[in-house]
Amino acid sequence: MSLMKNVQATPSRVSAIYRLTLQMPHKRIETNKLKQLLMPQALANTDRNETDFIGLTIPELIKLNLIEESDNCLQVPENLPKEILDNKQLERALPHVLREKALTSSNFESNSNADLAKIIAWYLSQNPYNAPGSWEAVENALMIQLKDKMDCTSDPRYGQFEDWALYFGFVSRLPKMLFPDPTRVIRHYLPQLFHDKPTHNIDTIVKRLSKLCPVMEMGHYRESLRLKYGAENLKEGHLSQATSFAWMRLEEENIVRLEKKSDADIYLFSENQYMHRYSEITWLREEV
Repeated sequence: MSLMKNVQATPSRVSAIYRLTLQMPHKRIETNKLKQLLMPQALANTDRNETDFIGLTIPELIKLNLIEESDNCLQVPENLPKEILDNKQLERALPHVLREKALTSSNFESNSNADLAKIIAWYLSQNPYNAPGSWEAVENALMIQLKDKMDCTSDPRYGQFEDWALYFGFVSRLPKMLFPDPTRVIRHYLPQLFHDKPTHNIDTIVKRLSKLCPVMEMGHYRESLRLKYGAENLKEGHLSQATSFAWMRLEEENIVRLEKKSDADIYLFSENQYMHRYSEITWLREEV
């Protein structure tokens, strides 16, 4: 299974299981006790597997190495990133840690969440000003563009994609409208992108971001869609509309500065029907 195929494994349930286990003495709790605490009493007392929402979600946390299970008990490992072992930082940090565990792998093709990663990568290539924002629209767009629904083959799976893409920070949603928007993800990675100096040429930043987040331009999952389906095929020196939108939004928030230097290679940022030319990005402040 995966986060997209396992429709019980919603962000709220995954987060609740981890949070509750973390708060227990020695970060350890009996599995049945956790179910009793998190499930409605009527469901906690039944043996019907289809109503065991928490039990069906636990394997996804184990695969993500967020918890371990032994002797009918769950325990939080001590080797997790320190920010999600600290209750004060947990709310801000957990989506980022979960995103990296789900989408980044030393062996991409053996990653159980590769199906979710590929759909997110595809969705980030869509025009944010006219993106498909429902299961029917996504289904139609996939068949027109790729002639393949990949693993997003039903309304429940689309719901999992939407919930996790929102939680991970890859999309935004207005009433009845979903659109690609990786602003939160890029903002999170700014300290790593600019770890050595505050200003870099755009090509360096694009390549660094692709390593940190393989659903972005030049990343593994984005490239796999291009090679298999001929998807996107951005010209050299072009950013997708969604990534362009994110960087220009960060500039509006006075977090970065985009500049064009006459002696540097230019990247084209797309904004609907308009093109902007930039060669450098400067990170302006520490707060992200």
